[in-house]
Amino acid sequence: MVRTLADFAQRGCFWRFRGRITALALIVVLSANWGWQTLRDRDIEIAAAETRVTDMARAAEYQVDGTMRSIAALMEEIADRIDPDAWPDAALQQWFSARLAGFPEIRNIALTDARGRVFGVIARPGQTLPGWSADLSDREYFINSVKQFPARRFYVPKPVVSRFSHQASIPLVQTIVGQHGELAGLVLAGVDPAVFRDQMNAVLIEPEGGASLIRSDGTFLGRMPNHDQSLGQSVAASPLFRDHVSRAPQGVAHFVSVTDGNEKIVAFRSLANYSMVVTVGITMRTALARWHHQSIAEAVVLVVVAFSLFGLAWLYDLRAVATRALTEQLAASRDLLEQQVAERTAHLAATNAELEQFAYVASHDLQEPLRTISGFLQLLARRYHGKLDAEADEFIDFAVNGAKRMGTLINDLLAFSRVGRNEVPDEPCDTEALAQTALTSLGSAVAECGASISIGPLPRVWCRPAELQSVFLNLMGNAVKYRDEARPPVVTVSATAEADGMVRFAVSDNGIGIEAEYHDRIFGLFQRLHPRDRFEGTGIGLALCRKIVDRHGGRIWVESAPGEGTTMLFTLRAA
Repeated sequence: MVRTLADFAQRGCFWRFRGRITALALIVVLSANWGWQTLRDRDIEIAAAETRVTDMARAAEYQVDGTMRSIAALMEEIADRIDPDAWPDAALQQWFSARLAGFPEIRNIALTDARGRVFGVIARPGQTLPGWSADLSDREYFINSVKQFPARRFYVPKPVVSRFSHQASIPLVQTIVGQHGELAGLVLAGVDPAVFRDQMNAVLIEPEGGASLIRSDGTFLGRMPNHDQSLGQSVAASPLFRDHVSRAPQGVAHFVSVTDGNEKIVAFRSLANYSMVVTVGITMRTALARWHHQSIAEAVVLVVVAFSLFGLAWLYDLRAVATRALTEQLAASRDLLEQQVAERTAHLAATNAELEQFAYVASHDLQEPLRTISGFLQLLARRYHGKLDAEADEFIDFAVNGAKRMGTLINDLLAFSRVGRNEVPDEPCDTEALAQTALTSLGSAVAECGASISIGPLPRVWCRPAELQSVFLNLMGNAVKYRDEARPPVVTVSATAEADGMVRFAVSDNGIGIEAEYHDRIFGLFQRLHPRDRFEGTGIGLALCRKIVDRHGGRIWVESAPGEGTTMLFTLRAA
């Protein structure tokens, strides 16, 4: 089954869409990773917003608690030191009036007996109250304070309009306890709501989120924004109070506001000693604003990357189609070319074989008539030499020498044509022995010119012995032949092993040298650089050497300069 699908993918159309399918898979992976990361970042932003509102709520709690503690301490001191039956006490009234200067949040303090009748008012020095009331027994805070005594001695009532300042106030009540533990009266402090408004404004994060100080029954004591409109209003039925504040003293609530429809994150903290709750909120929109901007930017980048990736994949597929078509075309052209090359190679091989056969046959068949001609010319020279005139003797000598050169040329051609005819396999050969045998064949020529030929240690190589011996014979023979008449010939045969498994042979001499422009030409067939009357030869020797070395898988070249000698180099495979 797997192999069938693979074959289909290879032969069918799958490869045409490989780039786009891969791009789509990569886009899906990138999108999934981006979605997961985005949701994770959203959770992080919400957690950060919760931490922020919690910190602000805690700060508001500390501020309100500090304010309430200081006011409560003052009111408790007044309740402890004042005796309703001994009032007015000018000294105490002056003392507490001076103390009020340090409490700007308190407008005035009223003193009542146990029946609610006002028996004294404490104001700041120089302060004149615009109103007066002799009886406060009808006030809700008086009634509730009497009911809660003695369980509760400090009480925070709902906001009211003060009968003394004619302004909205938050009355704080401290009971006065008589000598026998009975209710002796009340200390009433009219607190300016602006104090709590300013404290809420200090921790306000945004208007839509809001910051509030609320009684435990849900009545606003301070709120930002819309402080004046909210003062004294109840939010006891709101989701915050109904589902959260009533169940825990502190925490973080998530809900949708019934007033403005905003989803909010609100931290709340209860002031247990004063039955009040501080709340600080932030809308989900504000909490996630940075996340929204970042998500939109990342989404735009992802879309751009996705389109770019898909576009590149599309171009890749187009290129793959074009490449496949070109490959198939090249394959067809290659097959055709290989077929043509094979046909031409076979034709050339047949032609070369025919030429070699022709050269061999022609050279072999020329031997017999040439021997006849040469024999009769030599016989003519012996029998009639000196009997004819000098010109006839010269003509006979020319004919005899020409026959000899023709014989030498035919022999060289036969040797050249025989190379490769008999495909004898290569064998490990002692090259030093082959070089010594070649040197022995050159004995008369070496002795005649007084040449010095040294053969160094030579390694074993893969070759056909007769052919390599012919190479040594030709190269050493040329070294002796093309000697410098001003100095005795010195020839050196050496070898060096190379890193690629080949052996480099060198035949060096101190002869006349060769110009650089002829370094390649000398290996051509019938190529001569000197006239025949100076140096004998047919111009086949070096061509024969190149043919032998090439058939052994090596190469042959020359390093030489006029007057500085010549080094013939060739390589063969080490055994």
